[in-house]
This record gives sequence, C-alpha cells and structure tokens, in this order.
Amino acid sequence: MQDRRTVGELSSAAAREQAVTWWRRFATLACVLIVPAFAARAADNQPAQEPVAATIRTIVESGRQPLLHRPDFSNRQDAVRQLYEAVRFHPLWLRSDQPTTQAAEVIRVLFEADRRGLSPDDYDAARLSEAAARFASAATPAADAAAFDTALTVSAVRYVSDAHLGRVLPRAVGFALEAKPRLFDPVAVASRLPAAEAPAQQLAALDPQFPLFGRLVTALAHWRDLAARSDFPQVPNLPKLHPGESDAGVGPLRELLRAVGDLPGTARVPKNTRAYDPELVKAVKRFQERHGLGADGVIGEATLSELQTAPATRVRQIELALERLRWLPPADDEAFVVVNIPEFQLRGYHRESSSPAVQMRAVVGAASLRRETPVLYATMQYVVFRPYWDVPPAIARNEILPEAAQDPSYFSRHHYEFHHGRVRQLPGNDNALGLLKFVFPNPFHVYMHDTPTKRLFAKSRRDFSHGCIRVSDAPALAEFVLHGQGTWDREAIETAMNSGRNNRRVYLERPLGVYLLYSTVVVDEDGTTHFFKDIYAHDARLDAVLAKGPPYPYPTAARRPAQVETQSQ
Repeated sequence: MQDRRTVGELSSAAAREQAVTWWRRFATLACVLIVPAFAARAADNQPAQEPVAATIRTIVESGRQPLLHRPDFSNRQDAVRQLYEAVRFHPLWLRSDQPTTQAAEVIRVLFEADRRGLSPDDYDAARLSEAAARFASAATPAADAAAFDTALTVSAVRYVSDAHLGRVLPRAVGFALEAKPRLFDPVAVASRLPAAEAPAQQLAALDPQFPLFGRLVTALAHWRDLAARSDFPQVPNLPKLHPGESDAGVGPLRELLRAVGDLPGTARVPKNTRAYDPELVKAVKRFQERHGLGADGVIGEATLSELQTAPATRVRQIELALERLRWLPPADDEAFVVVNIPEFQLRGYHRESSSPAVQMRAVVGAASLRRETPVLYATMQYVVFRPYWDVPPAIARNEILPEAAQDPSYFSRHHYEFHHGRVRQLPGNDNALGLLKFVFPNPFHVYMHDTPTKRLFAKSRRDFSHGCIRVSDAPALAEFVLHGQGTWDREAIETAMNSGRNNRRVYLERPLGVYLLYSTVVVDEDGTTHFFKDIYAHDARLDAVLAKGPPYPYPTAARRPAQVETQSQ
C-alpha cells in the first residue's frame, strides 16, 4: 500500500523517530556514565527493604555493631557513615535479600588475613561467614540483614586501614616514620569494594609496595607449614661441637637442617650417623650465615639457641616484620637507602629496581649501652667531605675529658680542640667520622659516616656506636647518593676525601629517602630467609602490644631510643 503522508509529515515522523532513538541512547549512556555504582543498587532496594535501611541508619548512628565481637566502632563511625550516606543507608552487600559475590569474596579475604600477618579474628571472619550462610536457609528479618551488612562494612573498613597502615601507630613505640605524609583514604578504598569486579585484587593492592613484603608473605606460608608439622625435628642440647667430632644429637641436627633447607634432601648420610661430617658442617655454616652468626661451623651456645628455636617463633617474627613494613612511607624518590638495624646492613636502591645497587656492612648503636639507633624515615640532603666531629657533651664529659685529665697529650694526639666552648675533632684520617659524613636531618640528630675503625666490620654482631651508623665503604655510598650529579665518580670522591678542603658540603640535587628499619627477618631475592637477634627488644615490645588484641593499646608516651646524643658517632 502506498504511503500517502506528505513529505513534511514524513520528515516530522523521521525527526520524532530520530529523537526517540537519541533519548534511548542518552538514557543508556547515562546509566553507564552518570549513575554511581552504589546508586545502581536502587532497583534492588524495593520498598520492602526500607526497614533494612532504617535499621542500618540506627546501627550507624549508634556506633555499635552487635554482631561483632568488638561491637564499638566509634573510631570508624565517620567512615562507615560516609559509605552508607552515599546509598541512602541501603545495603551495600545485599542483592534481592542475598549476600553479593563481592560480599563473599571480601569475607574470604578476611578469612585469609593471616596470610599477610594479620588476624582473621580482628575482622570477625568466622561470624560474618556464619551470618552469610543463614541467608540461604530462610527469609531474613530486616534486623539480621542490617546487622550483617553493617558488620561486613565495619570489618572491611578496619581491614583496609590495618592492611595498608598497620595496626599500631609507629610513634606509639618511638618510631619516627611519619615525617612523610601518608595520603590514604580508607573510605575511598572501601567504597569501591561492593561493586568491584575483583575486590580481592583491590584489597591485595593495599600491601606495601616494597619487594620484601611479598617475599615475607611467601616465607610466612612456608614457616606456617613447618610450624604445623607434628614431626618437626627437635635438636637436643648438644655439647660444643667442632667439625669431625661425634654426638648422638647429630641425627636430629641433620633432619632439622634438611627441614629448613640448609642441607639438601639428597645429601648422603655417613655410615657413622653420629659423625659431624663435612657436608653437615657446610649446612651448619649456611644456617649460621642465615642467622647473623659467625659461619665457623662450630656449634656453640648461640648456634644451638637458633637451632632450637621453634618454627612458631619464626612465624611470629615474620608477622612482626610485615606489620612494620606497613608503617613505612612509600619509596617515591628516585633512589633511597635502607639500613636494617638488627642485620647491621646497608643497601641502596634505585626505585625501578628490586636489587640493591650498593650494599655494605654497617655498625649501629650499642644495645648494651642503651645507645640505640632510632627507627626513622628522613631525606638525605648533603654529604660532607673531611668533616669536623663536634663531640656531644655527654661523650666529651664521660669519655674524652677524663682521658685528657690523665694524659696531657691526649688532645693533641687525637686532634681535639675547643671551639666555641665545645670539644671538636679536626678533620683527618683519625677523625671519628672518617672522611665522609651523610646528613639526613631528623629529630634524633643521627647520620651515617665513614670511620677509621674498620676492624669492627669483620664482626658478625656490629652494635658498637653511640647511635649513628658507620658504613664500611663510604666512597661507594657517596658514589650512589651523588649518582648523576656532576662528575662525582669514585676517583673524584676519593680525591675529595683524601686531599680536598675540610668540611666541604655537597648538596644533593635530588631527594634521597633514608629508611632506618628494624626487621629481624629479611628474605633475599632468591627466597633465602635470614633471621636476626632482637637486639633492641623491639620485637618483644610490639608482640606484647599485639598480643593484647584490638583496639591495640598505646603507651602513654612515645618511647625514644635511650640517650641518643646530638651529633653522636
């Protein structure tokens, strides 16, 4: 049949159809681009769910969540309120009166919090799982739905903060790691989880972006497996055992070294099973090296103590190391230096590499004298060639002046002088700071420096200083921190050290972060795990705080390392 509409009518009809098509496309686009993820839930929030919203509002405003073993969430109340205000207090984790796949995935992450050194009990993973299971059995009352939804929200917010920032404030245990602002908004992270395609991945992204963290997580799983073994070998009390000697305890020793990976599983067992044979000696040396001991193959008191340390203790060491890594500001500088205090080791990194560009031994503050090197983050600003040493008043009063009173030539022999009423040592080869000083201003007035006393670097335990860090290869460290700056190669640095002008400052052209860390566990790139003595008892103190459970109590005053002297050496 022929269409009898006029051209004008056809044009008008086409225009109307075009307009309808345009509006349909606009509406579809608006749903995709304009409507927030939370608001997309509105279609599921039928009038029957209004009692749930009212109950959610009541719980949020009360600051108490009855489903949780730690019901008071007043310290997270503002964050929880913001999340629910965005969706007019409708459920975040329910669709058609059932928990969402995102809810199930977040609960799974909470269940697995111990894989990252956290505690699933802190986030009520078991209670949340039981509450979610009840939804499948019968119609859920509004009060129960609201309780489940708010409980999961509170637990998610708690986890997000703990996973990224840690559970204990660094300053509560005297650690100056907050000089660099931490720009982190737990609400922004938590708000993305209810609609995320993979919330577990978003939660995993909260981990500190230090390669050591991931390696520690892997080591934690391994040591948990060892701790769960009922047949884990126990080394008995051994006499002091030298290579070539024999003892009945050698058999359990061999089995333990196999279990921890220091003795290959294919290693042969000699006919005399009591013999401390060369292959076993080699394994003991590897064990000693991994535990910061002198690798001489002799099983003495210190080595026996490490051999008898239970795997559960190693698990706890790793958990504490993971907690402390969460306290660190991110490594945003192009390069940074890390000193791990109980390891007595310095490493320098370029940001784009997980392998150290420079590594050397260090001497740190003496634990026996309570001259602890502080744990801190700072920015290195300059180096000083051929520095003076301005002697701290306490060192002058307690050490130098009594020596000078007994020996009139003491000042001249050691090149001391009085300068503006203070004792200082002139630059030179016997200066206590050596020929280089690395300055990163901080509240404790500590720094890194060269030293004329090189023999101490040969010792396995190296806490001998008054608080500052002595480095075994100052020219190499200077070459690293001055990398890309002028013509400061090794030759130029050594020339400035040996024949340059005194007290010459060279300012860094780029910021360089300095981390003075405290970790009694380090995992190498190849997966080798090293354990070290808790020389300052920081592990013991943090363990005591965490053992009390959340909310984790803070000391009434921040603890500072004892008697760290201004400009100490």
